Amino acid sequence: MSHTDESPAASGGTDTGAQQRIDELEMRVAFMEDTIDSLNSQLASLTQDFSLARRAMQMMNQRLEQMQSGDAVVKDSSEETPPPHY
Repeated sequence: MSHTDESPAASGGTDTGAQQRIDELEMRVAFMEDTIDSLNSQLASLTQDFSLARRAMQMMNQRLEQMQSGDAVVKDSSEETPPPHY
């Protein structure tokens, strides 16, 4: 038989077009995984910042409510004793 019908796999070669596509897809997946990790880190940081800001705002609201209800330690200026240098 003089007819040789060898496929790339049978001859030891690989289909370079398919391999290039696989390599490109693997690079894209690796890039997307890196992007997801980066976004996860940023989201965790922003979540922590948001929680701190929320707690600070709650404390300020409580303080404001205390001041408005008269429970505050701040006295009217007429009730305050003058500083020692007067």
